[in-house]
Order: sequence, then C-alpha cells, then structure tokens
Amino acid sequence: MKELFSAFSSAVFFPLVSLVLPGLAAISSWYVLMMRSVGLRELVQKNHSETAFVLMLLSIFVGTIIDDLGMRIESCWFDRQRDAKTKGLHFAEWWAYLRKPFATEPSGRRHLRNLVARLKFELGVPVALVVALPGLWFNSATHYKPALGMTGGALCLIAYLLLEAAATHEALGLLRHELLKEGDVTDFYSRQHVRTVNG
Repeated sequence: MKELFSAFSSAVFFPLVSLVLPGLAAISSWYVLMMRSVGLRELVQKNHSETAFVLMLLSIFVGTIIDDLGMRIESCWFDRQRDAKTKGLHFAEWWAYLRKPFATEPSGRRHLRNLVARLKFELGVPVALVVALPGLWFNSATHYKPALGMTGGALCLIAYLLLEAAATHEALGLLRHELLKEGDVTDFYSRQHVRTVNG
C-alpha cells in the first residue's frame, strides 16, 4: 500500500489534479453523446487500447486549455481583488517571492505547492463542468429530470469550488507573505495595525 501512495509524488499528482481530471470531466458527457453513433461504437470496441490512449491525450489537451482559463480567472478576478485589498502589496509580494533565493527550502514551500495544486483543481473543475453540461443536454437519451438534477448538482459544485478557490488564493497570498517576512517587502499587516492604533 505504501508503494501505491509513493507513486503519487508531486510530479504525478500535480498534472493529474490540474490537467487530467478536469479534462476528463469536460469530455465525459461529449464522449457519451458521441458513443450513440453505431460506427464509432464499433470502432471503439475493436480498438480498446488506442481509444484509451486517444482519450487520455484529449483529456490532457482539454485540461491544458481549462488550466489556461482557470489561470485567467485567477489573474483577472482573485489577484486583482487581493491586490486592491492589500493596496498593491499582493503583486509586489508575488514578484519578490519569485525573485527570492532560499538557501534551504522552508517547509512552507511544500505547503505552497500543495495549495497551488488545490487552487488549480478548484478553478479547473468549474470550467470543466461548464464545458460538460451542454453535452449532457444535447444527449437525447438523457431524460429531463435526471439532467435537471445533474445540472443543479453541477451548479452547486461550481459555486462551492469557486468559494473554496477564493479561500485557497487568500491562503496562498498569506503564506507567500509569511515566507517573505525576512525580505525587503513592507509588512502590510503591521502597517494596517499601526494605522488602526494611530486612528
């Protein structure tokens, strides 16, 4: 069992969570829709390995596009909100963090990488569900009530993951702030405290 979990190193886990899973979620309903074609079904039955390989490549391709869209949401929405909240310090800390060489890697960097993977998942899955939902409704085999139930569930999941993404993004900003405390970036929170005390 230990060998199974050790196989999921960050090198494997990060692309799996940020690219493959959102990509598979996005193409799933479209794949089911296309499998209604008799010709395609016969082709898949004769070529199991090739079909699995093509689906994996397609999921990575779609997942990469979804990851780009997720990064766009992060930069246009979360980054701008946090930068306004910190009065310009968010971007300053981001660039300072990228420039800072660490003599020894602090344990916080490992946690930061995990948070980045989580953020990519939390931004990727909502985009993937938006891509997958039309395939569900175009499928004439899907009855109205189950499709409506799945759509409602997907919308709830989208809202939940976007709220979680906002919280994860905030945690990432705070963690970068803590990792830079010995650096030359002004301590925003100390300034806020001084401002509050001085009135």
